[in-house]
Amino acid sequence: MPKSLREWLQEGEALYEAAVRDVQEIEAQLDELEVRLAEKRHELQQIAQVMGKPPPEGNHRVAAQIVDERALNNVPGPHGTIVRAIQGRLGR
Repeated sequence: MPKSLREWLQEGEALYEAAVRDVQEIEAQLDELEVRLAEKRHELQQIAQVMGKPPPEGNHRVAAQIVDERALNNVPGPHGTIVRAIQGRLGR
């Protein structure tokens, strides 16, 4: 038996809420790691200074991606239907 619209919306909401929680947890972990990394870099710079060595260069790169709302409108298949339904634009 095919899913009703209400079931699709409930499933989409559950997926969205789980993804939001995952992102928040990962962001918290990243924040903690960034603090630890800054502390460790400071410690390393102090040791390098005492030993007369040049400060080490970090290779930490920040990656970011900006998602345009228009890209969400072009998600194909059933996932696109869920995205549009959550955004309140189903059938428009």
